[in-house]
Amino acid sequence: MFVSRSFGVLSLVFSVMGRNLGDFFYRLVLFGLLFSFLSLRLPYVYGMGGFSVFILFLIFPMFLCLFFSRMFDGSMSEFFSCFVPIGTPLWMAPFVCLAETLSYVVRPVVLMMRPFVNLSAGAMGGYALGLMSFLNFWVVVFLFLLFFYEVFVAVVHWFIVFSMLSFSEDH
Repeated sequence: MFVSRSFGVLSLVFSVMGRNLGDFFYRLVLFGLLFSFLSLRLPYVYGMGGFSVFILFLIFPMFLCLFFSRMFDGSMSEFFSCFVPIGTPLWMAPFVCLAETLSYVVRPVVLMMRPFVNLSAGAMGGYALGLMSFLNFWVVVFLFLLFFYEVFVAVVHWFIVFSMLSFSEDH
């Protein structure tokens, strides 16, 4: 069997995603999302317009697919009944269902805005500091540390997107 570093990283990421996600294509798209978040840290790759279109056309359809698969797998009452936890008092159930439905609707907006804002701020901040690197040696050292911090932020945001999508699948 052919084993490479990329296969090792892919199997590591798949083991993280290995909860209830049995679909290989879904895992592959999430791995591509992780790779794209990490590639934003490379010079000349990031662009605000391209990144916003990328997020809009990758993350939002993933959430819509999960939403429609849940809607068409069962009935409407079954879909909304999962929003009310077991043991909720009957008089409170409509309010809990409404609050959970609103959180379910707002979730794709959070999925798209959070990585965009944080990764954009890191890219623009690194750019602004990079312009000052000719003035001071310590700015270069700080930029080196900032790079690793931004890689960590990209991995954390990928994990947030993954967790929210898997929560949307289970909830």
